[in-house]
Amino acid sequence: MITGRATDVRRRAGILRRAVTWLPWPAAADSAAIDTSRLYGTWLAQESHPERGKIETVFTILEDMTFSGSMTVNGEVVWTYGGTWTLEDSHITWHYSSSSLALLDVHRRETDEILSVTDETLTYRSLNRDSTSTLRRLVP
Repeated sequence: MITGRATDVRRRAGILRRAVTWLPWPAAADSAAIDTSRLYGTWLAQESHPERGKIETVFTILEDMTFSGSMTVNGEVVWTYGGTWTLEDSHITWHYSSSSLALLDVHRRETDEILSVTDETLTYRSLNRDSTSTLRRLVP
């Protein structure tokens, strides 16, 4: 009886080893995929809204893990903000500690997925709004 169990275990182990070598493995998230130093700098987002007009957001991401920025509508500043940020794999989380507008607690933390970052652009997907945006780096 012990021999039968041992044979059965060896047979199952052999099947499992073969299956593991045949199955495709999912790509592991590369924690080095986002070069943090490429995030540092000042970024510009521009959009046109049919009712509000020209909306520009300028924000700066600093090496000390802080950020700050402002939003203008038709050239008038309507919001200033700042806080800290963290990066885990390709997800950046913004922790707002200051805001000229009242923020609900649920909006004091926002996470985006960075899709790409180059010397010129930063493309991300907002996990809160499920939208994709591309920002342009401003030259210092």
